[in-house]
Amino acid sequence: MKKNVLILAAALALVACGGNAQRKAVTADSQETVAAAPDMHTAETSLDYLGTYEGTLPAADCPGIQTTLTLNPDGAYKLHMKYIDRDTELDEWGRFTIEANQLTLYPDEGEPTGSYRVEENRLRMLDAEKQPVTGALAENYVLQKTK
Repeated sequence: MKKNVLILAAALALVACGGNAQRKAVTADSQETVAAAPDMHTAETSLDYLGTYEGTLPAADCPGIQTTLTLNPDGAYKLHMKYIDRDTELDEWGRFTIEANQLTLYPDEGEPTGSYRVEENRLRMLDAEKQPVTGALAENYVLQKTK
């Protein structure tokens, strides 16, 4: 009788351990799946990018360009540029898109006029190759969110 009880206890112990190994494997697989999920955070889904941005952008032939860019919820924008120490002011209207944290302005007339990287409460102007400006003046190519 003791022999039968020992065999039964050993069998139960083996079954209990084997089932736990399977659960551990399933748990490990599900954790790997969760860890492998791609990060879907983008400017369009994560940042509050709508509003008004202001700053003074560098210019080659004057002290700078006072720039105001307003992004509206309907996808429209207004860009106002005033050249410092000049009587020149320009206004532009159009639509904007955001893809992969990059804002692109499409005026009502003509080709796209500018691209910006969307950051927390600011827009960083991009160069012709759609890369951030680098060097000593890099921080001068940023528009700060005001509203």
